Amino acid sequence: MAEVSTFNEKKKSQTIYRNLWGGDDLHVGLYDKPEMTPFEAARATTDRMLKLFPKINRSTRILILMSGFGTAARYIAESQNCKVDCLNDDEVQNAFNQAEIDKMELSKKVIVTLGSVGYMPYAPDTFDYVIAQDSFSVTDQKEQMFRAIHRVMKPEGRLVFSAIMVKENLSEETMTRVQQLPVEDLITLPQYEQDAKRGFFQQIYSIQRDQHLPTHFTKLGEILRANEKDLIKQSSKAFVEERIKACEDFTALGQEGALGWGILLFQKLNG
Repeated sequence: MAEVSTFNEKKKSQTIYRNLWGGDDLHVGLYDKPEMTPFEAARATTDRMLKLFPKINRSTRILILMSGFGTAARYIAESQNCKVDCLNDDEVQNAFNQAEIDKMELSKKVIVTLGSVGYMPYAPDTFDYVIAQDSFSVTDQKEQMFRAIHRVMKPEGRLVFSAIMVKENLSEETMTRVQQLPVEDLITLPQYEQDAKRGFFQQIYSIQRDQHLPTHFTKLGEILRANEKDLIKQSSKAFVEERIKACEDFTALGQEGALGWGILLFQKLNG
């Protein structure tokens, strides 16, 4: 029954995601201007990540982990004129991404592969760069993720990812609230650095934008409430209310300083 419940929850999420946002990426974004939409902020995050790579040309190969509906991947391939691989474990999202790739005639630049952190079907030393947009925030296998990325990355390759992070020295009550969030395992920045070292990566740069986390979830919550009646018809009242509450919880914990968000850049250690 648990597997059926998980499948139904994922199906409802995809329905909302597709109908409300049209399949656009909605990872936490850089809200440099208060009027920016979640999609605009997410695109700003992607642009900022790309600037952290030394160079990108036609032969550059980039891996997008947990690529979702593939908006960022297609944008990167088109704007940077490079090769992009999408690794994602959801067949429905992958089918949507592939259809958009075909529509945009990007099939020679973008490849969609079914896989996960535990199964990356690539040869060693394949990718110049790896991008993960909030993917580390939703897995409890962070050290394994670093090691898997290390295997498929070329010598001195770079990994950039955005992540929701929990702050240190929180009260027991606040940590209980954090643990009740609908994510696998949130950790601190020093814990990311430790896991990266164990996975043979060295941190070389970071951008902390903690204030953008509550801004993001406030905006998502507003969009959900504005479309609540239609969304309930597509899923259920309980399901929509759970999503709205999650946005409220992330917002509150962000405003209280219990959660932060940033972009982290790592380089592969060789040998």
